[in-house]
Parts: sequence; C-alpha cells; structure tokens
Amino acid sequence: MALPPDIFKRLSRLNREMLRGHVVTGDRVDAGKQPGGQPEALPPPSTGGRTGPEVDRLETLIPGRERAVAGGRFYAVERRAEEFRPAPAGAASDGIVDGPGLLARYRRVFFGAGVAAAPGDLSEALQTLLRSRPSAVTYLDIETCGLAGEPLFLVGLMRYDGSTLRVDQFLARDYSEERAILEAFWAEVGQADCLVTFNGKTFDVPTIAARSAACGLFRVPEVPAHVDLLHEARRRWKRGLPNCRLQTLEEWVCGRPRRGDIPGGDIPAAYHEFVRASRGDDAVRRARSLRRLQTILHHNALDLVTMAELVTHLLSSRP
Repeated sequence: MALPPDIFKRLSRLNREMLRGHVVTGDRVDAGKQPGGQPEALPPPSTGGRTGPEVDRLETLIPGRERAVAGGRFYAVERRAEEFRPAPAGAASDGIVDGPGLLARYRRVFFGAGVAAAPGDLSEALQTLLRSRPSAVTYLDIETCGLAGEPLFLVGLMRYDGSTLRVDQFLARDYSEERAILEAFWAEVGQADCLVTFNGKTFDVPTIAARSAACGLFRVPEVPAHVDLLHEARRRWKRGLPNCRLQTLEEWVCGRPRRGDIPGGDIPAAYHEFVRASRGDDAVRRARSLRRLQTILHHNALDLVTMAELVTHLLSSRP
C-alpha cells in the first residue's frame, strides 16, 4: 500500500536532510533487521602506485556482467549460497552448519526427507511454502537509498536452480538504473510460485511497488504467495529470544554471529559515496567506495542465505 502523499513527502524531505548532514544512524524502516555490532574495520585500499583496473574497477572487485532490459542497463552479480557459508574452524564440534551442509539440509526439507513437523502443525503460509516447487521459491531482499519513498539500488534474489541456491543481485550503478533493476525483478518474480522475505510485507514489497510506480512501471505481474519470515519467527521463537530481528535469529537459531558487516544505517551514505566516487578521477576514493559496496552486497547476500537457513529450521521442527 502506498503512503499518503503528505507523509511520503515529509519522509523523503527528512531523509534527504539526514543524508546531507551525514547523521544517518538508525537502520532502515525494515524493523525486522538490525545493524548488529560494529563492523570489522576495512583497511584503506592501496594503489601501490598503480591506477589500473585491479584497484578501482567494479568489474574486478565485484565480478559480474552488464545486463540490458527494455528500461536500460544494470550490473548483475551471480553467486552460489555456499560461497557465503564457508566451513568455520571447529564446525564439526560446535554445530555450525557450513554452506554444503545448509544446501543438503535445504534439499532434505523440500524433497520430503527432512520435514519433521507434520503439515498440520505448520502455519498456512509455511504449508504454502512447502507445497511450492522448490525451483519456484524466490527469496527477496532489497537495499535502498534511505527511508520510505527513496530510490532502491540493489535487488537481491535467491532461488534453488536444481543444484544450488543461486544468489542473483541486480545493482544500479547510479540512480538512472533503478528502473532497469525493477524491470529485472518483475521478470523474475513473475515466474515464482512463492516469495519469501523478512519483513517484506511491511518494507520490501511496498517499497518495490512504490518505486515501480515512480519509475513508470504500472503493468507488472501480481506478487505470488508471500511468506514473511518475520511473522513466522515471532510465532516460533519470540518467547525464547531477546527479539526476532534477522541477525538475532542468525546468531541464536542458526548459531553464527555475523562479523565484518556494514550497519544498515550506513548503507545509503555508502552507496551515495560510491556513485560520487565513480564519477570522479580519484582512484583511491573509487577503490575505497568499491570496498564498501562489496560489503553491502555481502550483507544483502547473507540476509538471503540466512532466510533459507531459517526456512529449514521452521519446516523441520515442531512449534
């Protein structure tokens, strides 16, 4: 549902003022996520006296490819979920599931052998998820330029492709590419049986709908059946956890605290700096901004992978 025009304008104006003043301190409107602790400091990039592609080019630091749609071009990054869940030291003894282990558990759940909960014990939304074709379950997480009404610049999607959970990230390299990544999103979601988000009913999907309209995209597919894991997590774990934010669940349910992450409140300013740096001729500044952009894409991908891991817990244990 779109915001009333007066509230939309006030939020947009406030957000622009905050960004200009560099005082963005809270996470985005997505109340289901939290920034977590302070990120590990990234060392300043060094050019070593060089200004070549190895230090300040998007294609080198974040391998991907340019894609074209009717509305323009954007940058696409494709990864496998296992890359974001390497086996940690001592994993065999501390119970932390690595990437291949997560993928094996995901397959067991969706192909029948790993569902310990009877379907009748699951919520209606989780029953819908379980009935969906595994290859047509699409996970979604977005990153935006600030508060409600501001543009989005990154759409993260994940889907089981028959062999792995494939993470696809659509990046707007500047503000003009927002329409293109939205077109690519709608093309993907139009093929889905079920959409899985975390607080997406409140944030991600309304934001995409509002920004699609702002970009002139009015004829879009209907959103498929939508499972918001924030609501499922509250039903299952709210009595035993400090809260049901995504990174709290990642630590308490999945057994791994997130490290080296970028706080959500820092993401808009980091993206704006990337756009400014990419237009300039300062190689060190471009390299530094690309390092921050790498962290944003990593943050987005970890959110998607954590959602899939939570799904395996929700479907394989009783309430």
